[in-house]
Amino acid sequence: MSPIETILLLFGIGLVLLAAELFLPTHMLLGVMGILCLIAAIGKTFLLNQWIGVGVLLATVAAVPFVWSAAMHFWPKTPLGKKLILPAKEFVLDPPPVHLGQTGVAISEMRPMGVVDFAGQRVEATSEIGMIEAGRTVTVTSINNRRPLVRAV
Repeated sequence: MSPIETILLLFGIGLVLLAAELFLPTHMLLGVMGILCLIAAIGKTFLLNQWIGVGVLLATVAAVPFVWSAAMHFWPKTPLGKKLILPAKEFVLDPPPVHLGQTGVAISEMRPMGVVDFAGQRVEATSEIGMIEAGRTVTVTSINNRRPLVRAV
């Protein structure tokens, strides 16, 4: 077998082993063997001609990000990838329990967070400016991350 055929065979085996790693749960055994085959092919190319070896090494290094990106794109669609990756969870946020301008009574001291009673519904709120004593009437000035921002009346 000629050196060029050996190099091409090692490269082919390395690529096949790396592709098989995506589909088979081998705990990186095939992946390591594939990488070792690619390193052996590049080393054999250096023995053949150092400039061709540099070119093959640079081409392999330049191709890695593209191949990795393609593998990560297709891997979740494989049977093993479907078993390992959870499906996207759809959820709907409930509307905030209060609305702008609504008034309530501070149940706890707000420094700056505390509990406010809005018509029988207790909601955790944040004071807009400073501390607010318990028992004071507050009004909602804005809603940030579903948490009301209140100001003492």
